[in-house]
Amino acid sequence: MQRLMLYLQVRLRDLILRRLTQSKGDQGASILEYAALIILVAGVAIALMQLSVFEEIPNQVEMAIQEILNENA
Repeated sequence: MQRLMLYLQVRLRDLILRRLTQSKGDQGASILEYAALIILVAGVAIALMQLSVFEEIPNQVEMAIQEILNENA
């Protein structure tokens, strides 16, 4: 059992060391990827505003509350 644990410990250490010493080709997102993400988020926000989603949500919540209160009365 001790041999197995020692073997697993050595293998895990080697795996971690290999992962840490590997060179990484991609160091993160480029400015183009960030710009695309910002444009996508802005597009979704504009679409939601055009569909009046933000105005409709409070109305729907208020109607649901009134419905619940009327059922209990």
